[in-house]
Amino acid sequence: MNRVKLIGAFIRRRPLTWGFHALTLALGVAVLTAVLALNAGLSGRFQRDLGGIDLVVGAKGSPLQLIMSAVFQLDQPTGNIPLPVVRMLAGNRLVQRAVPVSLGDNVGGFRIVGTSTQYPQIYDARLAAGRWWSAPMEAVVGAQANRSLRFSVGQAFVGDHGLARGGETHRDSPYRVVGVLAPTGAVIDRLVLTDTASVWKVHERETLEHLQALNAGKPPDPNDINRSPGGREVTAVLVKYRSAMGALMLPRYVAAMPNLQAASPAVETAHLTTLLGTGAEVLRAFAVGLLALSAVGFFVALYAAVSQRRRELALLRTLGARPSLLFALVTLEGLALGLTGGVAGIALGRAAAVFAAHAASRGGGPSLPLPPIGGPDLMVLAGALLLSLLAALAPGFVAYRTRPAAALGAG
Repeated sequence: MNRVKLIGAFIRRRPLTWGFHALTLALGVAVLTAVLALNAGLSGRFQRDLGGIDLVVGAKGSPLQLIMSAVFQLDQPTGNIPLPVVRMLAGNRLVQRAVPVSLGDNVGGFRIVGTSTQYPQIYDARLAAGRWWSAPMEAVVGAQANRSLRFSVGQAFVGDHGLARGGETHRDSPYRVVGVLAPTGAVIDRLVLTDTASVWKVHERETLEHLQALNAGKPPDPNDINRSPGGREVTAVLVKYRSAMGALMLPRYVAAMPNLQAASPAVETAHLTTLLGTGAEVLRAFAVGLLALSAVGFFVALYAAVSQRRRELALLRTLGARPSLLFALVTLEGLALGLTGGVAGIALGRAAAVFAAHAASRGGGPSLPLPPIGGPDLMVLAGALLLSLLAALAPGFVAYRTRPAAALGAG
């Protein structure tokens, strides 16, 4: 007897019922697959964006906000800190690298970051065209930013005040593109980099007005760590330790200074992952609930189908089919539906994850590097098949115990 044809005939007798249960299973698998893929992509992106950053020093405020703004470029800064802080950290024997970042403007929604040429080294960034900046008002554009902005080497542009599109345009301070970066898969892809002095030059007038109001005509003390001659400030400093001793001593050293805070990217990222994990856990629980509901539906449908097929099963027995064949037909039917729903669910979940990742990227967020289909997806598929098999065991046992005489006599 052709088992495949028999199973196909069983399913064709009730296509809507089996389609509904396969769809229920597919939805549960899709939610679980999408959550796992997005979580893996987000975790990979966090690790890539952190690069070799051990500590972030910035103005007092929320440590998480400081990390989100200075490292991931996703939030507003907590404030500015004086330039002498950068020099102090760069000269500290516990520090291998101290990279300043200055925020404040954007072009086309992509942030313009004033920094040093050490910043691209954090992400092993390479040029796809042009050269690195060597003077103020020269800019290097990240790969993702340039896909939208479509700048070319030598082109001039002006920034908008603020970190979101639509601010006041700095028409008197144009930048010139001198380079375009190759893709790195890190936060630098969606930035426009320039020299720190460029940010100061663009905001000279605002800085002068602020200094006049702050100092009431008195020149600042060059030795005061909380003031910079000429009002030179940066948003934050990205620090890499020279040794493990830096992790023990440097945060305490910075925390003892007024108006400064030191935030650990690893600690704050773990905190953020915990916050995001709550929503992910809810979605995972919802997906597991759908899978369980699908298994119950499989069980009820298969049990009812076996009861309705008693005469057909009895005829198969009289034609020589062994009880084990009847058991196998029912369990294989369940596995076929489980395989269909599982494969469809993985395809649907992956498509949803790709759509969500692209939507986040288009909305100004980071692009998520989704992992290829692999172990986690296969485990979800195996779980769907296992649930389908368990749901088919009891109906299969009923089919196994079919007695031809009793079934045909009852008809």
